Amino acid sequence: MEFAILSAIIIAIVTVMIIWDKVQRNKNLKARLQNNFGKIPDQELNLNTIKKYKTLKGGGMIDEITWHDLDMDKVFTRINACQSSVGEEYLYDCLHNPQFSEDTLQKREERIDFFAKNEEARFQAQLALARLGKDDFNGIALLIFGENVRLLPYSLMYKILAFMPIVFAVTSVFSLLAGAIGLLLSFIVNLIVHHKSMAVMETEYPAISYFGAMMVCYKRLINLGHLDEGLEYKIFKKVISKAPVKKAGTSSDLADAVWQYFTVMFLYDVRHYNKFITLIMQNNDDFHKIYRTLGETDMAIAVLNFRKSLPAFCLPQFNNENALDFEEIFHPLITEPVTNTQKIERDSLITGSNASGKSTFIKTLAINGILAQTIYTCTAKRFATRFSLVITSMAMRDDILAGESYFIVEIKSLKRILTAIENHPCTCYIDEILRGTNTTERVAASAAILQFLNKKDILCIAATHDIELTRILPHKNYHFCETVTDGGITFDYKLKQGASKTRNAIKLLEAMGFEPEIVENANRLAYTE
Repeated sequence: MEFAILSAIIIAIVTVMIIWDKVQRNKNLKARLQNNFGKIPDQELNLNTIKKYKTLKGGGMIDEITWHDLDMDKVFTRINACQSSVGEEYLYDCLHNPQFSEDTLQKREERIDFFAKNEEARFQAQLALARLGKDDFNGIALLIFGENVRLLPYSLMYKILAFMPIVFAVTSVFSLLAGAIGLLLSFIVNLIVHHKSMAVMETEYPAISYFGAMMVCYKRLINLGHLDEGLEYKIFKKVISKAPVKKAGTSSDLADAVWQYFTVMFLYDVRHYNKFITLIMQNNDDFHKIYRTLGETDMAIAVLNFRKSLPAFCLPQFNNENALDFEEIFHPLITEPVTNTQKIERDSLITGSNASGKSTFIKTLAINGILAQTIYTCTAKRFATRFSLVITSMAMRDDILAGESYFIVEIKSLKRILTAIENHPCTCYIDEILRGTNTTERVAASAAILQFLNKKDILCIAATHDIELTRILPHKNYHFCETVTDGGITFDYKLKQGASKTRNAIKLLEAMGFEPEIVENANRLAYTE
């Protein structure tokens, strides 16, 4: 009897501590969400786990060369204010898959607009998603795409072992020593079984745990009126209360410890593992739909946060004109950007001196082309374009492992553009075309490639130092330039009509403190007829 009283006291104390800790964590979570909304996300991301859904799903219209050229991992990080793993995984995949009609984008915008107009609804949805939380390598993508999913044998044995602690707890009322020894032995046996089972389901277990949290989150969003209780939810609704829910967002270390002892003692997760795996596999399409719905909701709030954190933004305008029409456009990663306004109506060359802004400008256009067709948001006062695949060839480098030179890597990059334009309407961005070879052949080959592209139904914008191309090609010419004074060189980063007529490489040597002899000799060699 004394043992029962002592146990009740301990349980009561632990329960009070858990409740108090949960209240404080809830309070802190709400304060964090309120204080951080509309601000630039400040977080460390594990991109290896975030990429998993996109990798297993396959495809992705934006290829890895374009993604790398545009530093899209950094752009993703800038946008990613998602509160859940589902949201950020879905956002990462979304940015790889531009839409070619406005239907999906308009539905996405309706959700964003709802949260923009209903602040309390947005906050409550954020709170639900934050309680779902982020769990690296959560394994959900593995379940969706059926990668190496395994079932456990001996399901009846787990039920018997889970019942034994209850038997020994009852025994302790009559014999404290026998009951205590039985409970200890039962815990040890179940601990061994638990760990051996976890070794078998080490990949799937995090997914089952996160699955439970997803269902709880989905239920909360339904109760808030944000989601309908569709057929896909009803399929899983009956097992939500038994799902091994991941204690995320507001759980304490103490609560986690208590939960772990509970799951081990009664083999809770092990007993329910097969049931949930089978249910998900049999209703995979419905489970995937729930994933996408949660992802769209979390992403919508993240996009709203992104918009509020920008100095300006606009919704894109789509038309059938093969042109880019933009006003006060800027790069989303630059905190104090210089904006540009122009209408580019045909293939164009961007020339200009070193560090004048050519590369940043064409990256700005390309990134906005992707954002327009994915999150329906542009960093500009106005941005109008047609639906097209954004493809680039910019930041090439030697592939040492493949034994390929810079030039080989570059021409492979250009060749994939020639392939892509046969299958999709494209907007192409090329920076310093064929820089990996000698001047004579570079100019000749560059002109030939750009002339070929000019005949296609695409828009191609190329940045180059080769001023000769402006005289060979029928392209529209724009340029960036600098101002040289005794104090050095300054740039305004403003796009101007016409080809560049200035050079500054030698002046930059001087500005960076190179020896006068080097600067003088360079000038003599450069300007000797």
